[in-house]
Amino acid sequence: MHARYIATREGVARAEEDHPDPTVHARYLDERPGSTGLFGPDATCPPSLDAVEAEVSAQPWHWQAVISLREEDATALGLRAPPDWRDLARRVMPQFALHSGIAEADLRWVGAVHRKAGQPHVHLLAWLAEGAPPRQPRLQRSELRDIRRMIARELYGPLRAELAAERTAQRDLLVAAGRHNLAFLRRVDIEAQAESPTGGALPPAFPRTDLTELGHRIVALSAQMPDHGRLALAYMPADVREEARATAEWILSRPTLASAVDGLREASRSLTALYTAQPQAADAAWARAHTDVRDRIAQAVLRAAAKQPVRQHRGRMRPERGLASQVLSGAHGLLERERLRAEAKAELARDQAAARAEVRSQTERSAQMGTDR
Repeated sequence: MHARYIATREGVARAEEDHPDPTVHARYLDERPGSTGLFGPDATCPPSLDAVEAEVSAQPWHWQAVISLREEDATALGLRAPPDWRDLARRVMPQFALHSGIAEADLRWVGAVHRKAGQPHVHLLAWLAEGAPPRQPRLQRSELRDIRRMIARELYGPLRAELAAERTAQRDLLVAAGRHNLAFLRRVDIEAQAESPTGGALPPAFPRTDLTELGHRIVALSAQMPDHGRLALAYMPADVREEARATAEWILSRPTLASAVDGLREASRSLTALYTAQPQAADAAWARAHTDVRDRIAQAVLRAAAKQPVRQHRGRMRPERGLASQVLSGAHGLLERERLRAEAKAELARDQAAARAEVRSQTERSAQMGTDR
C-alpha cells in the first residue's frame, strides 16, 4: 500500500516530466504506459508499481523514510526540480546500505518525489533483496545517527562547498591585498588603542603599610566631606579638594607605582617630541598629563571616602584596606591606560609623517621624470 501511495498520490512528480529528449520520452511512454512516478537506482529503467508491490508484499518488513525541506531551503541547496531529488536519493541509498551493514546489491529500494507547495520531499521505500543475509528490521541508535549525518552531508554538501569557496576567495583577496591591507588593519588597531586603550601591566602587590596609610587618609577625608552635594572634585570645598589632591600626589609617589609613572612620562615626552624639539614643550606636556592623572586619582579617592570605609573592630575604628587596595589598583590601571594611549598616538603620528614623506618623495620623482623628458 505504501508503494502505491508514494507512487500515485497527488503531487507526485511523474518521471516523463523530466525527459526532454523525445526519444527517451517515446521509449519511456512505450515501455511504461501509465507511469506511476516511481524511480529507483537505475535512472534509465523506472520500476513498475505492480512489480514493486508484488516484491514488497512478499517481505516480512521494510523501511520507510522521507527527506523533506522547506521550499526556500530546497532551492538554496540546489533541489529545484524532481531530477535533483532523484539524484539525492541515488546518492543517499548506497550510503544507507553501508551504514546499515547491508551490501549494496542486497538492498532494494524505490522512491517518489512529491512536489508539495512549500515543502517538497521525497518518499523512500527500502527492503532486503531475495536471499540477502537476514537482519533485524529496527535500526540501532548508532546506525540512525550515522544515517542522519550522512543525509545532512549530502544535503548541505553544495552549500558547504560554496561557503568554502567564498572563504578561499576572501583569503586570496586578503593575501593579494598584502601589505596595504595589513597596514590598514594595523592602523585601525592603533586608532582603537588610542581611543580606548586595553592591556598594560598588571597591578603590583601593594605593601601593607601603604594600604594602611591610604586607608587612614580616606577615613580622614570622609570626615571632612560635606553631607550633600555633587560628588565631584571641582564642587568640593577648597580644603577637601586640596586634601584629595594631596592624597593623589602621595599615591603617585609610591615606589610600587614608580615604573608606571615613568612609563607615562616617557610616552608623553616621546609624543610631544614628534611635534616640537623644544624641551620646555615636553616639560609642559608632561605637567599637563601629570595634573590630569592626579585629579582623576583624586576623584577616585573622593568616591572611596564617600563610602565611609570605617568599621568597628574590637572597640576600635579600623580603616578599610580593601578600598585602599582598589584605589591603588585603579591608579595603576589609569597610568597604564594613559601610557598606552600616548604610545598609540605617537605611533599614529609617526605613520602620518611617513605617509607625508612618501607623498613628497613621489611628487619629487614625478617632477624629476618630467624634467628628464
